[in-house]
Amino acid sequence: MAGPGKPVARRLGGSAGFTLLEVLIAVAILAVALTSLLGSQINSMQATRYARDITSAALLADYQLIELEFQSRDDGWVNSDVEVEGDFSDQGWPEVSYRCTIHFIELPEYNDLIDAKEESDEAAGQDDDGVVDAGEQAFGALGIFWTIIKEAIENSVRRVECTVYWKTGKIDHEYSIETFWTDPAALTNLPSAGGEAGDEQQEGQEGEGSGQGQGQGQGGTSGPGGSSGGAGRPALPGGATPGGMRGGG
Repeated sequence: MAGPGKPVARRLGGSAGFTLLEVLIAVAILAVALTSLLGSQINSMQATRYARDITSAALLADYQLIELEFQSRDDGWVNSDVEVEGDFSDQGWPEVSYRCTIHFIELPEYNDLIDAKEESDEAAGQDDDGVVDAGEQAFGALGIFWTIIKEAIENSVRRVECTVYWKTGKIDHEYSIETFWTDPAALTNLPSAGGEAGDEQQEGQEGEGSGQGQGQGQGGTSGPGGSSGGAGRPALPGGATPGGMRGGG
C-alpha cells in the first residue's frame, strides 16, 4: 500500500482520442476533397449535356437540309440567294431555331477572268513578252467553252449553309453545317453541251432549216447554150427543202 503523501499511479486501459485540432484538420481536408469531386462531377454533367445538345443540333440541321432540298427541287431553283428560317417545334424542340441560306453560285464572265489574270501577272512582275506558253494557250482555249461551263455550273450547283441556334441557361450556342447540291438533270437543258433542246429551240432550228432550203432550192433554167439545172440536193437536217444546183452557162 502506498504511504501517506505518495502519488498513486493509475494505468489507462485504452489509447488517447483525437484532439480538437486534429479533428478540424481532418474536416478541412475532407471539405477540399469533396469540393474538387463535386466540381468534377458538375463538369462531367455539363459536358454530357453539351454532347447531347450538339448531337441533336447536328441531326436537326441534317433533317432541315434534306427537307429544304426536296422543297427546293419541287418549287424549282431560282437564280438568286434564298433565306429560310424557323424552329423545330414540330419535331419537339421548340427552343431550337435555324437559319438556312441557299446560295446562287454566279461565276464571272470571261472578260473578268482576263482582267484578273492580267492583274495577277502584273502583281507577280510578269511582263508581256509576246511569248505564248502552254498555260496561256489553255487559258485562251477556255474562252471557247467558258459560256457553256458557266451556264452548266450556275444551273446545276447550289451552295447551302444551315445554322442551328439554342441556349443553355444564359449561354448561347450554335452549330453550322455547309454542303453543295447538284442537279445533273439541269445539264440536259444545254444543247451546246450535248443536252436535249427544248421544243422552242427545235422549232427555231426547223424554221431556220426550212428558210435555207427554200433559198438554195431556186435552180434557175439555163440560158442559151447552157445545160439544164442539176440534180436536187439531199434533204438538209431540220426539214430543209432540197434545192437544185444552177447549171453553168
